[in-house]
Amino acid sequence: MNYRYFFLLVLFPAMFSCSKEPGQRKNTTQKLDSLMLSENIKSHFNGSLVVGNKDGILYQKAIGVANRVWDVPFRLDTRSKICSIDKSFIAALVLKATEEGKLSLDDRLVNLIDSDIYGGSFHPEITLHHLLTHTSGLSHYEADSALSRDNFKMFKRQHFSKKEFIDYISRIKPKSAPGEGVYYSSLSYFILAYVLERAYHQPFASLLENKISRPLGLEGTFCSNSSENIYQRVAEGYKQDKNDKWIRNHFLDESLGTNIYSSSIDLYKWGAAMYDSDFLSAKSRERMLSNHLSDISPRISYGYGWVIFDGKGKYEMGDLGIEKPYIIHGGNTEGYKSMLVNINRGEHVFAFLCNSGERINEMELARKITNILTR
Repeated sequence: MNYRYFFLLVLFPAMFSCSKEPGQRKNTTQKLDSLMLSENIKSHFNGSLVVGNKDGILYQKAIGVANRVWDVPFRLDTRSKICSIDKSFIAALVLKATEEGKLSLDDRLVNLIDSDIYGGSFHPEITLHHLLTHTSGLSHYEADSALSRDNFKMFKRQHFSKKEFIDYISRIKPKSAPGEGVYYSSLSYFILAYVLERAYHQPFASLLENKISRPLGLEGTFCSNSSENIYQRVAEGYKQDKNDKWIRNHFLDESLGTNIYSSSIDLYKWGAAMYDSDFLSAKSRERMLSNHLSDISPRISYGYGWVIFDGKGKYEMGDLGIEKPYIIHGGNTEGYKSMLVNINRGEHVFAFLCNSGERINEMELARKITNILTR
């Protein structure tokens, strides 16, 4: 192990659960410490982990390197790309827009964007509900063989305006008609962010800051809308080549304005707020955290921006192997990995961010953490 690249920060919890004895609390802390050290040594985990419950943070650790050029250690306040966890933020903003009368979940996409900005087509029956639940029939990035070649190298080096990207999406052959199947599509959520900007006449970054980050005290959560901006305490994404050399991630165009960065502390707060905050109405929270796919697919349980487990069903996405209800979402984007879990309405909440690329299996690590907390 190269100790020049090792950094560790632990805040030991005063208590780990109201129901656990001191010896059990200490044992849980030791197991989490041991797990994170092992992941750093064996899998080169570089990142941060925050564990808590609905009442507060109980365990925190940062380990490894955030920037290898300058040898900057990962800290608890280091911000990293949250990847597909951004879907829960986008979904919350859409629900907030429905509460404020800006949008309706039944609004049709073709009525929300100007037809003169795209040369392809969108099915006229696609609604915001379809986009939120991955039932719009829209595809994902890999549907375009030219774009997906060499691990999406062309896409990573291109610059798109938002209108150009909408045009690009409109030209991809859909997987199905809306409501007829489930196909996970990050493109759907980009469209939702664009719809939000048009509804409010504000950049997505401003909506995120004013409606979520500030009200909930997420001081380290922001949206990058320019590749030229320089932000403090931001981790670079890396991967290892065949010689185990760390390679910085490819240039990713940030001008589309939906690249959210956050800290594990902020993500923990966000996960805990799903049940213990009034930032959304009770009706909106119920919509967000209910499975909308039961009549479409037995394989996947998805709400709005969250994978949903009721503690009974077995689903392909996000299975932690426990019989308690929970919500979960992870992500993987060019060197970055992320995970956010809320078990049993705040009994356990944990979040981690990592910049070690494919060396880390985020679902496997989430299961290990869950086993420590629940067994």
